Amino acid sequence: MLGHKKEIFKFSGRSHSVKGLMSIIIGSVSLITLIVLSIISSLSKGNGGLIIGVIGILLFVFTIVGFILGIKGCREKEIYYTAPIVGMVMNGFLSILFFALYMVGLII
Repeated sequence: MLGHKKEIFKFSGRSHSVKGLMSIIIGSVSLITLIVLSIISSLSKGNGGLIIGVIGILLFVFTIVGFILGIKGCREKEIYYTAPIVGMVMNGFLSILFFALYMVGLII
């Protein structure tokens, strides 16, 4: 009786990296929070106050932590490398964006 039951074959012992998944979650939360802070800041016409600035700086640190988790996730053995690489790219891009945003804020 061939072909009646669908069999699942797993040829390798690979699994998803928890650190890589955490890196993606950190990047996603940072991106959503950046969008929300930008909307709040634009609604207040650029006078968001100290709280928005502090949250932004904490998000910058948060993205650096996410980038480091992505790097540590890539160093693990026998994993799928998609999650750590996506997390590193996302957090790296957001870190550069936050840094550029703060440099522009210092100049202006």
